[in-house]
Amino acid sequence: MEQEILTKGSLLARGIFAVIIGILCFTIPMAMEAVIAYIVGIFLLIISLMTGGMSLSSSQPGRWPILILAIIGVIIAILTFISPFSMVVAITILIAAWAIITGITELFVAYSFKELPFRALLGVNGFIGVLFGILIAFAPIPTAGSLVLIILLGIYCLVFGIISIIAGLMMKKGEMVITY
Repeated sequence: MEQEILTKGSLLARGIFAVIIGILCFTIPMAMEAVIAYIVGIFLLIISLMTGGMSLSSSQPGRWPILILAIIGVIIAILTFISPFSMVVAITILIAAWAIITGITELFVAYSFKELPFRALLGVNGFIGVLFGILIAFAPIPTAGSLVLIILLGIYCLVFGIISIIAGLMMKKGEMVITY
């Protein structure tokens, strides 16, 4: 299991961004088929840069593997901007893997850190992430199933975003949770 650093600001930022993506998936689903690669690329770029920045500012052991993963995320985001349509299938696999890994990590945090006031929210978010990842992994992309991907992505982003925002608001300023 990889290390993840959760701060009030990072939870709020990822939550707000995820809610925006979720709203766009529901308000313009047909147009989202054309721009889904760019949006996922932007999301991956922001999350990777935030994660990389947090790993550089941390003095915790084990921060280098997280930095390497963040660099890989930035490279994949750049490749998405260069060739968005050829990356749709790869992005689908990456979304599925990311959601499953994030979900498992959040389930682990919810189970392991009993003192967290928002551990039930992280547990629900983790379960939804794993479920979303499994559903996306079997979506028939890039055929008619792309609308299914967009709707599922919208649902996931809204739930993930709202839970992240609530968890971020429940944290005290300066509080940090480091998970393994």
